[in-house]
Amino acid sequence: MKVTTPVRGQGDEAVGKAGQEIQTEYRQLQEQLLAHHDEVSRHEAGDEDFGTEYAQLLQAADALLAYEKTIPAKLAEPERQASERIVRISWLGQSAVAVALVVVTFVLDHSAWWLVVLVPHLIATLIFSSQKVTDKDHLFYRRLTIGLHVECVLIILITLSVISLWFVILAVIGWLLLGSFASNGPGDPAKKGQRQ
Repeated sequence: MKVTTPVRGQGDEAVGKAGQEIQTEYRQLQEQLLAHHDEVSRHEAGDEDFGTEYAQLLQAADALLAYEKTIPAKLAEPERQASERIVRISWLGQSAVAVALVVVTFVLDHSAWWLVVLVPHLIATLIFSSQKVTDKDHLFYRRLTIGLHVECVLIILITLSVISLWFVILAVIGWLLLGSFASNGPGDPAKKGQRQ
């Protein structure tokens, strides 16, 4: 019986170290299953040891099946960690920009009304900087940071009076959209498919 791995064909470069560890562990589980299979095949159904060997075979099969279910998450883990760093750094970076803009507002002797624009931006970026990023939604949150950066550029331009104050309306809409998307997450693809 040939031992195969579930991640073959994805390329050694793409799989990387995590993929190699997964392949090694998967092979070990397969070898254990094969060893138990060989032991079961040596006994007749009525033998005294058949029941024990058959139970061990089932346990090995269950262990292999349980491990197979974890493979997608394990393969996605390096990318998830990168996304988590990107998301956290982006949101905290935007918080730092908001603090700098508050300082600039006072240095340039702008009206304190600018705080109405800047304080909610600061609070929102601080809140969402601790957003949980899972293996299933990490790309969603990574893409969401693009919207965050666009929003921040808009806030900078408004605060420095480069563009009209009327763009505050667009900034508020941006905050609402970003907050809604970040709070709701990417959603459940199975539920989205049922609505269509």
